[in-house]
Amino acid sequence: MKICFYNLTAGFKTGGLETYCWEVGRALAGQGHEVHILGGTGGAPRNDAVKLIALPYRSRDTFPNLGTRFRKLMERVSFAKAALPRLLAENYDAVVVNKPYDFPALWWARCAGMKAVTAVRSGGTEFYFGDRFFARAVDLWLSTSRYNADQVEGRYGHSVVVIPNGVAPELFQPALRSAVTRTALGVPAGVPLIVSTGRLVGWKGLHLILRALPDLPGVHYLAIGDGEARPGLETLAREQGVADRVHFAGEVRHDRLPAMLASGDLFVQPSVGEEAFGISVVEAMASGLPTLVSNQGGLREIVLDGVTGALLPVGDAVAWQAALRSHLADLPRCRTQGEAARTRVLENYTWAANAQRLATLIAAVRHHRS
Repeated sequence: MKICFYNLTAGFKTGGLETYCWEVGRALAGQGHEVHILGGTGGAPRNDAVKLIALPYRSRDTFPNLGTRFRKLMERVSFAKAALPRLLAENYDAVVVNKPYDFPALWWARCAGMKAVTAVRSGGTEFYFGDRFFARAVDLWLSTSRYNADQVEGRYGHSVVVIPNGVAPELFQPALRSAVTRTALGVPAGVPLIVSTGRLVGWKGLHLILRALPDLPGVHYLAIGDGEARPGLETLAREQGVADRVHFAGEVRHDRLPAMLASGDLFVQPSVGEEAFGISVVEAMASGLPTLVSNQGGLREIVLDGVTGALLPVGDAVAWQAALRSHLADLPRCRTQGEAARTRVLENYTWAANAQRLATLIAAVRHHRS
């Protein structure tokens, strides 16, 4: 089949939704399918298995500030104007989108004669006025977690199939642990190291980690990623007197991430905002790290409390500090939980399994139509 992942930000961002497009695309290509990503200009391909078709768009910041969702929708509409001719010309067998903001593009393409199976693999609940009308263009409803699926079913009234996100376990693995990687990051070889990955934005809750560090002497923290919250986090690290133990790596290429994750002893995702799934958590688990995460959203479906890490109260600084202290005081327990975490990933969360399930569902819709 010829499959398109239609996602503006996959052309230039490196978050969870973007990783999904590139990694499931790679897995589908390995299974014999032709895969394209229609994304915005400003970036470069993340692998050679998937063809990136980069198209122009108008940045959300240039639209009137009538709310974040309005601006995001208008940005996607501007992208759709450039993408519609390609959607029609490429004669895809399936087109997969990740957000309701792209429903209008599917609807317009369908009205213009596109025959592809259309699928939405929702990674969130960014609904807006009129989205139900355009949702009529969707054939196949998918989600990353049961938590998110329930939200989507409640909004649109369609049955949603859950296909968990995954990881490439041959890329993310404990064997990549190296003192050389730590040295390159400025982290001493023998100290306990907390790691997080993802955008540095307020709702990720990383301030909880910085506030806990003064009570964790000798422990270092590596924050992989970038975003608007970074200046505030850097200031907080200085105020807490831990700036010499906090390492901001900035945004890194995805192919550098496995070695950086494996260099850690403990992974954290203290999100105070809603998480539909958590690809970064699964990548850390595949790397053999125990994971401490907020007990909310799709995260509670991934982490087994007390087995592969811990589920902690959202935003509870005291609980987070106690859990960090307890785990880092017992590194053998961390290693045991990390081993259990990798086993759980191998059994439940791989991109190959995700891709095969997606292809099977698309093929079933095509067969039903014929």
